[in-house]
Formats: sequence, structure tokens, C-alpha cells
Amino acid sequence: MKNLEVVFTPEEIKDRRLTDKLVVVIDVLRASSTIVTALANGCVGFIPIFSPEQAEKKAREFTKEKVLLGGERKGKKIRGFNLGNSPREYEKEIVKDRIIIFSTTNGVKTLEMVKGAYQIIIGSFLNLQATSNYCSNFPGDVILVCAGREGCFSLEDSVCAGILVNSLRDIFPPNTWEVDSNITAQLLYEKFGNNILELLQKCYHGRYLESIGLGKDLEFCSQTNIFNIVPVFKDGIISNIKK
Repeated sequence: MKNLEVVFTPEEIKDRRLTDKLVVVIDVLRASSTIVTALANGCVGFIPIFSPEQAEKKAREFTKEKVLLGGERKGKKIRGFNLGNSPREYEKEIVKDRIIIFSTTNGVKTLEMVKGAYQIIIGSFLNLQATSNYCSNFPGDVILVCAGREGCFSLEDSVCAGILVNSLRDIFPPNTWEVDSNITAQLLYEKFGNNILELLQKCYHGRYLESIGLGKDLEFCSQTNIFNIVPVFKDGIISNIKK
């Protein structure tokens, strides 16, 4: 019997066995949204590396024409990097046919923590339906992992997970809906899911991004189902599976 579960921080699954499970990593603001956008715009793939210094070292393995460094610390572009963590930066003319070496605060750390899973995909508001379809077709257990904020709960990731839980109601068995985290995620979806932009403007990290001049990112990340792709993390690289 396949099961579905939301976890609100990656620390919750630190020591769990994931070898037969599909993990959906959700980091709405902004790593998931940026990855989805760049891959939709023709990026070859993302190589996530938490340390900026190690990311720069990895980039030297590629020709300058093939690689870009992207990432943030405290929401701002890392010094010396080509791009930050705003999905609006990752336009087709910039990222097409490029590899992105990617270093972010929460999303990359989460990917490292779940790397033992059978399959890992990236979810956001931007590719909700494609993500839901992928989960529907997976034959085993699915865990929706919210990246959170520095080990803490994040409202935006949890609402995104709640929308996915709601969309998968007919696919997973009834006992799935009795899990406390799934109930909580659905309640958050019912409360905030009708106005995603308002949600992003209310949540802690959304307010922080607005305070540093990145309010336009909230508008972009609040869009639903504008990309029909599923990014898959395998063998150290995130690449695109078209759905």
C-alpha cells in the first residue's frame, strides 16, 4: 500500500530510510522556483553544492561558455557569482545550454539530506500539476519535504505541500489523510491556497525578500502551473523530465 506524507523540515527525515521512496523537495522561495524556471528555459542542469568555495572549484571543471555560478546567502547573490537565486534572472538567453553550479541556503542543504532516496524531484507552485502527475504514477511511498528556513517551519512550502496533498486525495489510501502533517498541510492550503501571492507577501521569508528589494520574485513564484516539467535530481545533477 502506497503512502503519502508531508514533513515540514528536512531535519525530520534525517535518519529515515528513503531507499524505496520518492521525495519531492519544495523550496518555493526560491530554489525550487528557480530550478524549474531555468530548466524550462533550456538550462542543461543544476549541480547543487552548498559551499560557495566548492561551487567555484567545480565550475573550473567546465569551459566558461558552458557554466554559470548561481546562488545566494541571506537572499542576496553570492559575491563573484553570475546569478543569484531569483528565477527572473534565469532567462532563456542566459541559461540555455548552460550548466548551473548552484549554492543556496536551504534548498541545496535539503537535497543533500535526502540524497539517499530512490527518486528525488523538485516541486513548486510553478509546476504543481506536473509534480502531482509524477507522484500519482509513482508505485511506492511519496514524501513531500519542505525545505523550510534554516531548520524551521516555513508557511509557503507547507501550503505548496498542502495543495499537492489535496490533488492526490484520490490516488493514495484513506489512512493517508489521518497523518497529522497531512491534515495540517491541507488546512493551510484551505486557509491560504486561494491567493498565493498574498500568502507569499505574508510569510516571513516573503516579507524579508520584499525588504531587500525582491518583491517581484514573490509575484513570479506565486504563479501556478506555468511550466509542465519535473526536475529530477540524480547522480549529483538536477535535470528536466518533460511531462
